[in-house]
Amino acid sequence: MGGALVMGMSAGINFHGFGNFIIPLSREFGWSRTVVSAIFSVARLESGFIGPVEGWAVDKIGPRKLMLIGIPLMGLGFVSLYWVNGLTTFLIAYVLGVTLGNSLGMHTPVSAAVANWFNKKRGLAFGIMWSGVGIGGVFVPLLGWAVSEFGWRQAAFFTGIFVVVAGLPVAAIVRHRPEQYGLLPDGVTPAEGDTDKDGKGLKIDFSKDYTARQALRTSSFWFLSLSIAARSLVSGGVGLHLVPYFIGLGSSPVQAATYAGSVGIMSIPGRFGLSYLGDFLNRRYTMAACLFLMTVSILMLAGAESIKDAVPAMIVYSIAQGGISVIPQALIADYFGRKAFATITGFRSMIQMSGIIIGPVVSGYLYDKNGTYEAAFIGFAGAAVVSLVLVLMAFPPKTLQR
Repeated sequence: MGGALVMGMSAGINFHGFGNFIIPLSREFGWSRTVVSAIFSVARLESGFIGPVEGWAVDKIGPRKLMLIGIPLMGLGFVSLYWVNGLTTFLIAYVLGVTLGNSLGMHTPVSAAVANWFNKKRGLAFGIMWSGVGIGGVFVPLLGWAVSEFGWRQAAFFTGIFVVVAGLPVAAIVRHRPEQYGLLPDGVTPAEGDTDKDGKGLKIDFSKDYTARQALRTSSFWFLSLSIAARSLVSGGVGLHLVPYFIGLGSSPVQAATYAGSVGIMSIPGRFGLSYLGDFLNRRYTMAACLFLMTVSILMLAGAESIKDAVPAMIVYSIAQGGISVIPQALIADYFGRKAFATITGFRSMIQMSGIIIGPVVSGYLYDKNGTYEAAFIGFAGAAVVSLVLVLMAFPPKTLQR
């Protein structure tokens, strides 16, 4: 549940919640939506570059130490936004503070902990953790209200304080692998005599697990990673621009933030239910079904002319997007094991960043050019189809022979 809270803060405050700052920043500094979107993308580029190093650190020293560094850094980044006076200072505060802190302290560390503590019930565990992203949707309208009532600077300042106060207690309770504490994944009772050489903890059987180098040599890793990158282009391009999208359909800023935040809440059935379903059905096919639903929903969003038209599409999009966000985590653990899960995830993140970087910029550019998101959303539907084909090609790798 601690991981769910951390994921909620990451998505609700930084990912979806950042959309509340797009219009205020554009008005105060005269930046186009393309520029603001590019800043967001540059920040994600940083996360991609450090992904493998961060993952290696999590595998070596555990997630808790990384979280105790990253969460305060993210909070400091938000607080620093209060004193921003131009593009350079904004880049420093957001990229080196908010984004770097978010990367070090949230996604990879908590995902690694869940992958190590659960095996048979891995889909259920990831579903619970990633449901926090849906619950984090509550933060989006709250942040939108704070920006409207107090201004974006004050809202950012107090958001930073909240991140530190709420995040550090969670970091303090996170543990790496159950064997280090005399336990086994899924709560399985260990057999007598299964201690390590020092008599501390339990022996860990990594004989069938891939190293990062071995995983990178498989087609499974590349097809799956490229599929996730194509999907991230969609979720990044749509997610960051939901607030201005709804404003364009006639909503007030607070209403638009509420609609955007509801996407996270409505995604919970997908994050929890579809991920749990993967414990019983083929995860790859489940992910492909989610991508099909996402394609249909984005085409509906592209043609929407009112809030009434957009609501059914958002319901379908939210559920599908929720499932697609969670299932790959369990799939990577199923394919490659626990030994180098965080490192492999870091390399996957580096590839995934290409989609997250391109998506928001495409949305901003096409909006600045056409005054509408229609063309961008149609393109994103095509990217979802590409993602679907790639995941169907990501067959399980061969079992390692030692």
